[in-house]
Amino acid sequence: MDSGMGDKLKGMKDKVVGKIKEEYGDLVDDPEKELEGKLQQARGEAVEKAGEIKEDISDKVDDLADKANDKIDEWKK
Repeated sequence: MDSGMGDKLKGMKDKVVGKIKEEYGDLVDDPEKELEGKLQQARGEAVEKAGEIKEDISDKVDDLADKANDKIDEWKK
């Protein structure tokens, strides 16, 4: 299962690039560029959060698999 690290990194990158676009748009008085930056930051936040959720699910699945294997090993004894 995908660990979500790729999504987290992509989300972080989008947040940084979006902030740069927002600041640039503010600096040159370009409201469209500023909005584009804000939207990219929001997308980055969502992608990063999705990556965190994927990692949490992956960890829980691994924990359950470990517990199941432990029980199977106990039954074999």
